[in-house]
Amino acid sequence: MKIQQLISLREIYKEPDSRQAEKAFSADLADNLDVLRVGNFEDAETESNVGTRRADIVAVGEDGTLVVENQFGKADWDHWGRLEAYARLKEATVAVLVAESFEELMIVTCRLRDEDSGVDWYLIQVQANSHNELSFHHVVGPAIDIQTEKKAEAGYSEFWQPIRDGKFEELFAGKPVPISNDGWIGRAIRNRNIGVWLFITNQRCYVQVYFQGENPLERRNNVMTLFPESDYDYEYKDTAKEIKVQFPVLDKGKNDQDDWDEIRQELVAMGTDIYNKIQESNL
Repeated sequence: MKIQQLISLREIYKEPDSRQAEKAFSADLADNLDVLRVGNFEDAETESNVGTRRADIVAVGEDGTLVVENQFGKADWDHWGRLEAYARLKEATVAVLVAESFEELMIVTCRLRDEDSGVDWYLIQVQANSHNELSFHHVVGPAIDIQTEKKAEAGYSEFWQPIRDGKFEELFAGKPVPISNDGWIGRAIRNRNIGVWLFITNQRCYVQVYFQGENPLERRNNVMTLFPESDYDYEYKDTAKEIKVQFPVLDKGKNDQDDWDEIRQELVAMGTDIYNKIQESNL
């Protein structure tokens, strides 16, 4: 009987400098995020700016924002601390530390975080074999039974469901939206580090466009040339963490239930128009 031989990641990623080797691994993982099995994310950026530091991978998608830190060998507390900081600053919904092994105290710590945090925390073990094949195994992740129970209790958003079912064009169709997140849905523009999000409050609704990655302010200014003030009403809503633009749609919201179909139609129409203009441009 032949037993599969495990090898170190360093035997696959042989760059002389360990940091460059981990960057190469991050680049491969960013192109194959689905192997992590932590949600639906796309538009992954490696070496993503977070203050004066850089996160290994940041991605956005239907399930919010994903932050990933990678490490060869055994995970250390320095990488755990970085992941915590990056997840907070990026307002992540999912935070993942990928390494070849983890100490017991880190496993316990991550489990506690999953119990008391709104973020889904994962420790994922990566293993390589002598055929240069990689496999990924969840060591810690949010308890599925707890998540399912919470979702069953909370239910899903009645407002967004027709949009998610594709009744108002297909761009923003997708999975049901939990009531806990029923203020917004979004769509990332692939390979642009730009997200187009539909928002609704009790009194109004609007489309918000987020710019991430390198030079977000410069890219925002270039993209906004697609939306002349004579045709579009918008307002810059920049913060210390985010570059974003808000396009008001209607002064109607969740409280105006008799007008929900109108609100859905106008929101999706505006969001789709903005998304397509950016996607089809060379900016």
